[in-house]
Amino acid sequence: MKRKILRGLQVSEFIHLDELRNKRRALNNSAVQNALAQAEQWCQMAVDPLTQGTFVQIHESNSPVLNQISREVCKILDVEKIPDIYICHLMNVSIFPIGTDSGESYLIVPDYILRHNDEDMLYYNFGNAVTMIKADHVGLSTLASYMPGGSIFVDVPKLLFTAYLHSADSTSDRGGLLACQSLAAAARCQFFDLGIPPSQSKKFFTTDAEAETFIENYLVAHKKTMENYSSIMTQAARFVQRMVYLEAPPNKMLSELFEWYKAPEGYHAVMSKSR
Repeated sequence: MKRKILRGLQVSEFIHLDELRNKRRALNNSAVQNALAQAEQWCQMAVDPLTQGTFVQIHESNSPVLNQISREVCKILDVEKIPDIYICHLMNVSIFPIGTDSGESYLIVPDYILRHNDEDMLYYNFGNAVTMIKADHVGLSTLASYMPGGSIFVDVPKLLFTAYLHSADSTSDRGGLLACQSLAAAARCQFFDLGIPPSQSKKFFTTDAEAETFIENYLVAHKKTMENYSSIMTQAARFVQRMVYLEAPPNKMLSELFEWYKAPEGYHAVMSKSR
């Protein structure tokens, strides 16, 4: 598949509207500032032992395909520095970066996705992770991952982080779509997070047009199901879930990505700017 190189691509062209506002709220909190300073120290001490002592680094000699995909994704998204890649034994369904925004960031590839992702899906996953580096998401996301949890009523820094991370995740999803340039591949990744293996979702759709129809029908069916649980307590439970969990609900992430794909100022507008 021939993919368009998005020369001069800026995060501002596809950033989620809530991200900057939520990031300012998080960074203006003194508790968050102290935690971020501690996280910076933790990363400096722990990243090298984690990557070099626990994970397996990928080189051109032992995995030319992954290296090629990483290089091409960085080229597509106009990211100059190509991060080092490490493989680890995890059941995660996505690639993620660790490190700091001011220092080195590394891409961690769970071996689980290598057994289930086709090439187009890997472009999406690499694009998602590389966007986190390009958009300076790595420092806060690494901090949030290691922040101790507490009561949802007093753990204000955690609430600030989750609000930021959910909007930042939407930005990263958009970067993944721009990298793979295939709605079908992006949708397979999203449905994998919902528990549908790619081998199954590929039976439902293979082209972008088929993916559009499938996603629309799925979201309509999901909305009807949720309408059966519209009590005040259920709505409160959903709100708590969104605020407490670092990851936003997968259905919400799928819906937000699809809305941006269809929006006049969304995916197709960004793609059309590149010549």
